[in-house]
Amino acid sequence: MELCCTYIETNKFKEVVSFYEKILQIKPNVYTKDRWVEFEIGNRLSIYNKKFDEDRIKNNNANYNEAYIKDFSKSQDRKVNNIITLNFYTEDLNLEYSRIKELNIEEISEIMYVNITEPYYYFTIKDPEGNLLEICGDKYIEE
Repeated sequence: MELCCTYIETNKFKEVVSFYEKILQIKPNVYTKDRWVEFEIGNRLSIYNKKFDEDRIKNNNANYNEAYIKDFSKSQDRKVNNIITLNFYTEDLNLEYSRIKELNIEEISEIMYVNITEPYYYFTIKDPEGNLLEICGDKYIEE
């Protein structure tokens, strides 16, 4: 078995897609109008618009079988997406920190430091759904 992709379920599809386009500095390589996008970043990070399916199911669309509709309907409670962290690596942490800070799109942490087995510098930012992104890198010069 291998990991196919990691995807974020959202009701803020355009906002979340825009956030990741700015953070990753790329456009999705797969785009299914208003429902699904995929960013190829070493593995796939995808965004799924749950509202798209919800609207189609309400309009009795034949795109889904009964099992999917039953499962979809029972899981209408809002999921909390804060149990995983998406960890990204950059060669120049100072440069990436400045770039993301200038985007002024979400609250960004200060650069943090941990040294258990080796020096580790990183900062965090949350996407519009509250998912935590941790950005780490080798080159960091304390200012």
